[in-house]
Amino acid sequence: MEHPATWLDIVPGFMDLQENIASRLPASLVEGAPIVLQHVIGAILVFIIMLTIGLHYRLSYSDKERILPAPNPSFMGAIEVLLEMVYKQCRELLGPANAAKHFPVIAALGMFVLFSNLLGLLPGFIPPTENWNTTVAAAIFVFIYYNFWAFRVQGLHYIAHTVNPAGTWWGWFMAPFFLVIEMVSHIARPFSLSVRLMANMMGDHKIVGVFVGLCAPLVPIPIVLLGMMTSFIQATVFTLLSLVYVQMAVNNES
Repeated sequence: MEHPATWLDIVPGFMDLQENIASRLPASLVEGAPIVLQHVIGAILVFIIMLTIGLHYRLSYSDKERILPAPNPSFMGAIEVLLEMVYKQCRELLGPANAAKHFPVIAALGMFVLFSNLLGLLPGFIPPTENWNTTVAAAIFVFIYYNFWAFRVQGLHYIAHTVNPAGTWWGWFMAPFFLVIEMVSHIARPFSLSVRLMANMMGDHKIVGVFVGLCAPLVPIPIVLLGMMTSFIQATVFTLLSLVYVQMAVNNES
């Protein structure tokens, strides 16, 4: 699929670099299409933004005089509110001990998705999350993460509980049937996570781009606000579903 023009297209030598990379690297395993360098650079930019925010917080909390929040609304204050909301959900679903353990990963994943979504609202940028390769990578990470903790917490009981949720002797006769159902269920989780996020962000970015290109400068404002709402909703859905999968893994549920 052709992507819209970005600021990178006017960088001298960028188009030649992209064509060179596309000719040397194999097609992506997910879509079977050449890798779009704009999405990769967008993801790197999001990582840099998150790293900058993290370093700012690290320096702020190392200074006891700067621990208290700023009296006026600020960007960092908004980030604190978002992280507090994520941590509250972690405590409610995982409990205090597990919340402290899994919050850094869940929060980092949620912020990456959110900033990637919002990047597409800036003129001349495309969101990394409109590319299925990006969303599949994030979904596969979630799949590996919650299964790793399921085996670490439950051991082989994780498989036993999956194929015999009743835990009775006669339940083992239904084990092959439950094994197939659970395998399909677990495989569908990363697929649904990635497709939902990619499809919504691709559609949202196309709509915003069309209205911004066709209408007067002030007319697309409601569409941009709608795009911001979509970005937050999709990041929230992705984060909460990931958190639910972790909760099911560490609380002996499948």
